[in-house]
Amino acid sequence: MEPEAWDTLQQRLSEILQNTYFNLNPLNPNNTEDNFQELLRENLSLILNVRVDSEISVQKSTRNIFGDIVNLKNKSERHDLAIPSLHVLFELKNLVELDEYCQHQLLNYLDRSDYHYGILVNFAKPNKKHDYRVSYRIYKKENLVDKTDTYGYSFPRYTYSLYSESTSENYIEVMGNYVG
Repeated sequence: MEPEAWDTLQQRLSEILQNTYFNLNPLNPNNTEDNFQELLRENLSLILNVRVDSEISVQKSTRNIFGDIVNLKNKSERHDLAIPSLHVLFELKNLVELDEYCQHQLLNYLDRSDYHYGILVNFAKPNKKHDYRVSYRIYKKENLVDKTDTYGYSFPRYTYSLYSESTSENYIEVMGNYVG
């Protein structure tokens, strides 16, 4: 891991995310997760001076009843952004609000990867509450544990801790509305 880049990411992530969100203007209904992803990749690369990969397709696999790895035919998962040198994986969303399924998606990706940190980002969609904020949660991979079911089958899975989280300023409060 590049310690200087990791420190910079932790110190400046809120700033980078808010800048990305505000520059794309969340009031624009044509902005999608892909727009935020592309600008965020660019901003992270510029500030951290590291390679940031996007749209990484990973063969989906699981274990059969004997514990052997089985690659699922024509099935893949796609990681939004990754910084391999920092062992960080990003899952980006463009939703009114996050739910537990968003968290489960990211943690499942981490379970099946060599990444140590997962960052779940939500570039909030326009909503009736006029709460236009970008938020994030950083999860840290902890211990690999085996859970056993009633039939004696063992299922390995990591535990995670919430490393940090933050929410940006509200775009409307900073920028105002188009019509006074």
